Amino acid sequence: MSNDELLRYIAEHMVTKADIAGMATKDDIKDMATRDDLKNLVTKDELKNLATKDELKNLATKDDLRALEAKMATKDELKALEAKMATKDDLRALEAKMATKDDLRETENMILTEVDRIQERSEEHYAELCTRIRNLENKVVVRSEQSTINLLVEAVSTLKTDVEYLKAKIS
Repeated sequence: MSNDELLRYIAEHMVTKADIAGMATKDDIKDMATRDDLKNLVTKDELKNLATKDELKNLATKDDLRALEAKMATKDELKALEAKMATKDDLRALEAKMATKDDLRETENMILTEVDRIQERSEEHYAELCTRIRNLENKVVVRSEQSTINLLVEAVSTLKTDVEYLKAKIS
């Protein structure tokens, strides 16, 4: 840096009497309080944060704490419960044994296939039963007709015999 530049820098950054003319002196502040004087004083914000008696009514007492402690599990009880609980490894082993969505889909498809097969067989069986019932109905009708014919032949024969008997008596 050249001398001119150095002088220019000093002139720009130098404080003059005019610059400090309006500043306070030690004499001006000697009667003022310092931070140390304020250490024991309370601020408005600190007063706002203080609890009221009404707010204290809702707080738990030592008796409340003792009653709660009596109901709570001890560390030993918690350890005993923890020992009974499943570990991550236990859960992973259980998860490995569980069926996956693909397994469930496969099982569902197998069941649906079996239901379809059984339904087809039942429909075939139903059709066969319908056919057998129709055949039986036809046999009943035929037997019924045969019985009717036999009865009619017998009746005609009886009438014929009666007519011949009557003819013989009349003659």
